[in-house]
Amino acid sequence: MKRRDLLSGLLAASAIPGASWAAEFKRAPDGRVPIPAPRPSEIPLPPAEISADLRARFGLSGSSGWLAVDLDTGQILDSRNAGRSFAPASVAKLPTAFFALEKLGPTHRFETTLAVTGEVRAERLSGNLVLKGSGDPELDSDALVPLVLGLSDLGARSLYGAFLVDDKAILGFAEIDPEQPPEAPYNPGLSGLNLNFNRARMRWGESGIELLSWAERLRLPATSIEARAADDTARIFSHRLQGQREIWEIARRALRRPGERWLPVKAPGIYAGETFRHLAGTYGIALPAPQRAATDGARVIARHRSRPLAAMLRDMLKFSTNITAEALGAAASGAESPAGSAAAMNAWAADLAGFASGDPGFAFVNHSGLTTDSRVSPQRMVDFLRALARQPGTGHARLPGPAAGFLKPHNVASEDLSLDYDRLDVVSKTGTMNYIRGLAGYVATPSGRRLAFAIFSNDLPRRSFGDGLDRRWMGRARGFERALIRNWVLMADGTG
Repeated sequence: MKRRDLLSGLLAASAIPGASWAAEFKRAPDGRVPIPAPRPSEIPLPPAEISADLRARFGLSGSSGWLAVDLDTGQILDSRNAGRSFAPASVAKLPTAFFALEKLGPTHRFETTLAVTGEVRAERLSGNLVLKGSGDPELDSDALVPLVLGLSDLGARSLYGAFLVDDKAILGFAEIDPEQPPEAPYNPGLSGLNLNFNRARMRWGESGIELLSWAERLRLPATSIEARAADDTARIFSHRLQGQREIWEIARRALRRPGERWLPVKAPGIYAGETFRHLAGTYGIALPAPQRAATDGARVIARHRSRPLAAMLRDMLKFSTNITAEALGAAASGAESPAGSAAAMNAWAADLAGFASGDPGFAFVNHSGLTTDSRVSPQRMVDFLRALARQPGTGHARLPGPAAGFLKPHNVASEDLSLDYDRLDVVSKTGTMNYIRGLAGYVATPSGRRLAFAIFSNDLPRRSFGDGLDRRWMGRARGFERALIRNWVLMADGTG
């Protein structure tokens, strides 16, 4: 399918009811979005500030770069360090979303299947049972119930052969970013068979430690994972793989009071298989321990289909789920490594936006942004946003192209500035890691100017995992972003 044909049908296939910022509208003959006439302001707006002075006023350490460009004329409204490359954090999910959208299509659904290689005789399946995934990042324990019922309807109560887990559909790894703490729940493993966003719920108290495969309705034992209290450990959490089992050791001093938390799953295929095995047992079906294996030719007896891709993308951009971004990027590229998958996305974006493949200003190494190794410049991110805006699509009543309809609104309101916020629209993707902040998206000003922008702030020498998020630095970065966008509105609408 051609890019133009794909994106032109995007909104029709993926609209979500109740999303006021994705309203339908008609285009003018020249393809421009008609802009309502601005209402006169009773209070004159103050003049815009010099952006560099504005940043200094916020006392933000490290370095920043930004670029704002008029989408209709190409005029550069404001720029500083636009060619410098920064760590983008979750702004990486923005190109990931549209890479997956083009390669897979807005109506794509992931399938998880249950298949058999033999026949049932006297309530016993003579062959193998195969649980096979295609990379669905949203599969949960509740969705396994229809698969178990399919096996029950076949009349099987036991298995003569093996219970196989096929998680080879997309690339697999034990963690997204090795630099992160092992216990970070936003840093799980990935495989072709994922479950519950590859997280397990750990609870502890007087009765000991339990781990649960946790979905909206079902709470099942996570029997592929073991957690133990340990004495004299330097770290609170340590993790290792022992065969097909995951072993967590937690410092006893952290377990003195009852509590609970999420833990990332590092071996998601076996985790899903063990959860299915336990669920089957509640229906009177005895299965052996799962084994990982690539399979082909088995007869499908039940299947689960995911939500359409476009719906997944909206939630991925809204909630910034790392596992979703990595799974969708891997499925879109078909690559065998995270670096190879990101490289395929980089090359696609370069072709779309018209810059050279391999440009250091657009050099992502994964799809979620959970790394300090990816780099992007404001210039190349804005080039990419401008290219998306030129594609057919009606994603937002005052902004062109489909991209604006997928990005969430961003509030820049200020009580001390009399802007017409009823006619100011900002939609964007944020990125946040310790001493790393990014924001990229679109602005429709009250007078009808339409802008693409990118802002990145980094202070990598101060970055540390041990101290957690520096909220004062992050507050300054966010405050500067909001002030900078308000400043652009003043400049664009003729008050600068």
